[in-house]
Amino acid sequence: MLKAEHIRPRLVIRSGQVWTKPVPADYYYLDVANDLISLFQRYVGHSHGELDDALRDYEGDSLDYPVIRGLATVIASRCTFNTNPPVDPADLRAALSSRGPVTAKQDLFHPAAREHVLTEAGVELGLTVEQVEAALFADLVEEQILIDSGELFTPGDLIARYNMELARGLLYWAREVRLQVHDGYKDLFKYIKLFKLMYTIRPLHEQDPSRGYHMTLHGPISPFVKSTIRYGLQFAKFLPALLLCEHWQMEADVQPPRSASVVRYTLNDQTDLRTHFKSSGLFDSQLEADFAAEFEAKYGGAERKWELDREDELIMTDDTIMIPDFSFTHRRDGRRALLEIVGFWHPDYLRRKINKVRQAGRQDLILLVYKSANVSEAVFEAASAGEVLFFARKPVLKDVLAAVERCAVPAAETAQEPPS
Repeated sequence: MLKAEHIRPRLVIRSGQVWTKPVPADYYYLDVANDLISLFQRYVGHSHGELDDALRDYEGDSLDYPVIRGLATVIASRCTFNTNPPVDPADLRAALSSRGPVTAKQDLFHPAAREHVLTEAGVELGLTVEQVEAALFADLVEEQILIDSGELFTPGDLIARYNMELARGLLYWAREVRLQVHDGYKDLFKYIKLFKLMYTIRPLHEQDPSRGYHMTLHGPISPFVKSTIRYGLQFAKFLPALLLCEHWQMEADVQPPRSASVVRYTLNDQTDLRTHFKSSGLFDSQLEADFAAEFEAKYGGAERKWELDREDELIMTDDTIMIPDFSFTHRRDGRRALLEIVGFWHPDYLRRKINKVRQAGRQDLILLVYKSANVSEAVFEAASAGEVLFFARKPVLKDVLAAVERCAVPAAETAQEPPS
């Protein structure tokens, strides 16, 4: 991620709004990006200090130095520098300093020559003189060796990643982030958990939770601290996850450096930004994929009675979120039922799953359980779901749809109090 000093020159504040100035992928900046990528490749095997000197020479007196430094920072994030010398540098320096004053050449007052001391140390440590020299100050950043320039960017990809880093960097100074999301919940909550963000959530439409949710991200300490970037950094880390959703809006309260007041930062799904986070895919298992494919083949025609959708509703439990695998929505009267497929998982996972179902207490939730799930049927039957169906080899769609008919309720009856 970029440093604040790389982001501030690219900020625009006007009429209570703030945004970043992205770099266009035009001839000039594509040429700069290509030059920087080539420079890093040429300096594989050289020290960090030598690389920095080369970058300063390339930058020269260019007025675009914030962009050049930012692009270089993005490339460096993929690089590997040698940080594993064969001996601890601090211990090596301590051992050598105990041998007394050392000079380049021996004389009457300095009997220990530098080359001689390094050779003795190398013999004792089983290293060559060159290895001792390399390890002596290897813990200093400028002495670390660039050993791999990482997965190569194309010039266009480098500019796209730089623009993403600019956009997320503005959230360093955010106090609160408000979202409207309509899909992609599984990935969204995976990254909320990863970056330890606190949140509150409520449906955008109380009568139909499947139409999306309003979320407020508070950060781990935002209610107690007036001004800090520690939780803003977590907001910034999270932003690329939001772009894994197809339909979303973001609004944040931000107070950048030298801004006298809080200003508003907005983004939505029409942005040109590109995420580098990987989507987890549509289905979690082949069992879910096969279920959806069979439903579409048998009941997916123009005369279908039920619409099958993937993970389009959240169930708020006491301390977490449950995202059922599928929803069924009646095409005429709008009744809905939810379906959770429980395959073969570790017993601890299954116990947590059952606990979530008990907390939810949803009579429109159907559990479809693989009999080899290594948990007794009685445990599932007491899970407070609408119905529990078991299958040995594959689900019987006719039985599932019969349970859907019995459990489906109008969407308005599924509204929940928002947790925090």
